[in-house]
Amino acid sequence: MTIRPAGPGDHEAIARICLLTGAQGADATGRFGDDTALADVYATPYLHGPGGFCLVWDVDGQARGYVLGTADTAAFQRWFVEEWWPEVGPRHAERTPDDSWLLPSAADPARMMVPRLAEFPAHLHIDLLPDQQGRGAGRLLIEAACPLLAARGVPGVHLVAERANAGAQSFYPRVGFEAIAGDDAVVTFARPLA
Repeated sequence: MTIRPAGPGDHEAIARICLLTGAQGADATGRFGDDTALADVYATPYLHGPGGFCLVWDVDGQARGYVLGTADTAAFQRWFVEEWWPEVGPRHAERTPDDSWLLPSAADPARMMVPRLAEFPAHLHIDLLPDQQGRGAGRLLIEAACPLLAARGVPGVHLVAERANAGAQSFYPRVGFEAIAGDDAVVTFARPLA
C-alpha cells in the first residue's frame, strides 16, 4: 500500500471510487441518470482544473482510494462553471430525482463558496473503497495532502461532509478538522495549514 500522485491511467478508477462511495459513503450506482455524473462533479475535474491535485491510495498497483481537491477554491469554481461544466454537463440529463439536485447544483457559481474561504482557500474530497476503510488509509491520505497544500503556500483547507454520513462526521475531527459552518444537510470542516 502506497500513496502516489494520480496519473492519466487513474481517471477511470477515480471515477469508479467516487461512484462506489457517493451515497454518504455507500454505493451510488444507479442513483443518477448515468454513473459518470457524480464523478464529473466531485472527482475528475480535480485532475484538470487550476490548483488541482490528486493522491491515490494504491494497493498492488490499483487505485483503491484518493484524496483530491484544489489549492484555490475560488479559481477552481470559476474554471468549473466557465469551462469544465459547459463542456461536460451536456452529457448528463435529468432522469432521476438525484439528477434534479446534482446537475443544477453543478452549474451554480456559488456552490463551492463557503464561509471563511479566505482563511481556508483550499478544499478536498477523500474517498476509500469499503475494503480500505478503517485501516488508517484516510488519515495517511489527509496527512499527505496537507503538507502538499502547505508547500503551495495555502493557509488552510476545508471540506464539506453530509450530516447523514456518520463516518465522515466522526473522522474529520480526529484528523485535525474543526466544524466552522453547517446547516441541516452538511457540515463544513476546516484545518489550518500555517
